[in-house]
Amino acid sequence: MEVKAIKKVMASLLFVLMIFPFQPNYSAHAETGKVTISVSTLNVRTGPGLSYPVLTKVHRGEEYKIVDTQKDWYKVETSSGEGWVADWLVSAESVSTPDPSRAKGTVNTDGLRVRKGPSTSDGVVTVLNHGQAVTVTEEEGDWLRIESGSISGWVHREYIAGANTLSSSSKKNENRQGIITDNSLNVRTSPSLQSSVLGVLNKGDQVEVSGSVSGWYEIGFGNDKAWISERYVEFSSGASEGESPSTEEEVSTSTDLVGIITVHGLNVRDETSLNGRIVGNVSKGETYTLLKEDNNWYQIKLSNGKKGWIAGWYVQKTVTASAHKSNTSAENENLTILYNGTNIRSEANTQSSVIERASSGDSFPVKNKDGDWYEIELADGRAGFVAGWVVSIRSAAGENTTPRRERNGGLQDKVIVIDPGHGGRDSGTTGASGTLEKLLTMKTGELLAEKLKSAGAKVILTRKTDDYLSLPSRVSLSHYYQADAFISIHFDSILDSSIAGHTTYYYQNQQKELADDIHGSLSDRLPTADRGVRIGDYHVIRENNQPAVLLELGFLSNPTEEANVNTRYFQDLAATAIYHGLGNYFSN
Repeated sequence: MEVKAIKKVMASLLFVLMIFPFQPNYSAHAETGKVTISVSTLNVRTGPGLSYPVLTKVHRGEEYKIVDTQKDWYKVETSSGEGWVADWLVSAESVSTPDPSRAKGTVNTDGLRVRKGPSTSDGVVTVLNHGQAVTVTEEEGDWLRIESGSISGWVHREYIAGANTLSSSSKKNENRQGIITDNSLNVRTSPSLQSSVLGVLNKGDQVEVSGSVSGWYEIGFGNDKAWISERYVEFSSGASEGESPSTEEEVSTSTDLVGIITVHGLNVRDETSLNGRIVGNVSKGETYTLLKEDNNWYQIKLSNGKKGWIAGWYVQKTVTASAHKSNTSAENENLTILYNGTNIRSEANTQSSVIERASSGDSFPVKNKDGDWYEIELADGRAGFVAGWVVSIRSAAGENTTPRRERNGGLQDKVIVIDPGHGGRDSGTTGASGTLEKLLTMKTGELLAEKLKSAGAKVILTRKTDDYLSLPSRVSLSHYYQADAFISIHFDSILDSSIAGHTTYYYQNQQKELADDIHGSLSDRLPTADRGVRIGDYHVIRENNQPAVLLELGFLSNPTEEANVNTRYFQDLAATAIYHGLGNYFSN
């Protein structure tokens, strides 16, 4: 009897030991991380950009809690309130995100490619179709590792229905109406600062809160569930958890998605493809109700009643048309021109017509901010636009700030050699639809040259026309002018037409810092896949004694990317990204 009892106890203990290690852990938390200041003194600003007023100053080695991110800026808590710091001047700890713990989801599109790794440059394992069930086993940024039967691989989060709540196993149900307390609040796919941004909300917008995890609220955003930081939501006084506001306080809450156009001259097409017939055109800042969504294209209705599709990567989504067309209030601000001969243009881009030229010291009232551009009022009452990197701003409080010179002030008097690849009898690669690489490199190089000159750099173009120039001659120009930086601009090609993205090459160790800074800026701004920084055995960087890089800005062999890089918007965006990357390099 004793032996049997002992065996029974041992069997029970063994059972317990076998079971408990495999119990799933459903706890979820959303630590926002912290930054450590990397420079002796750093300005904390009221918004995510160098044109915003300075809130306070912080110092090397100090640590601050992150409460939000936006592109290359962190929003942090300071003793003077919440403000923004540039990510290139701080070091940040990895943001802790909840464990998805084998959550379930379904494929929401046909032909979903499952890849070997978490990027579009990784090989395709298989293809899944709409409605197939998957199990999520791992999460990395916007990518999910999934299992479907015997298949395992990586897919982008947006193509898995239910992915918005994969990281919220301990989600608490809510039923409350909230009011947004901050402008340009990011709406995210999951409760993590590293998840994708679906769109924005603005101060005063009403939201229906359906759930919460630590630090985050789940809301309805169009037909999707999405997440926002709990710091920027207030609930009507007197409304306890599970209750809605009283009738007197209630305001209608719109869940219809509205799209804000983010580029000038966006084509509206009759189908969800860049090959679709153009049925109309919309402009930057205009708002449209988003009627349907199909693979990152949105259907809208034009003023003439026609319906058409616009590319989703040029649309900022929100739930109300009150989203700000400018990033900041410009009340009582004045702008001062920094350079003689500064162009004032009819629109907020370097391709628009020049309506006036201003001199150093000229001052104008600011009407609005449009990306990196300011809309100003001229003496005769006309409106004009001037680039933010060639002006300083005096705020309503009287503080004078120089929008881009803190970051790009190092460009003053720097010698930059811009090398538009190929030319003349050397056409470079030819795109799937006949695009000549030599012409694209010339257009992009000219746009970059104009931006750099406006910031005080001395710019040398290796070619200004469609002429042939040997590779040794290009390097000789770099040596002759003792270039502080040599930028060779190219577009790529490969037999596999599915390959896309931008790549940065260097050859010598002393070139790597320049490559990293420029590539980081490209990756932050271009709507193309990031193929990384690589060593490349190319003559113009191998034989170059100066800091030099070779940029492949996209694949002309990919029909979709070929159409994209041919747009004036992409070329200006690429030039702007290189400009900022150079500014980062010379500010280090």
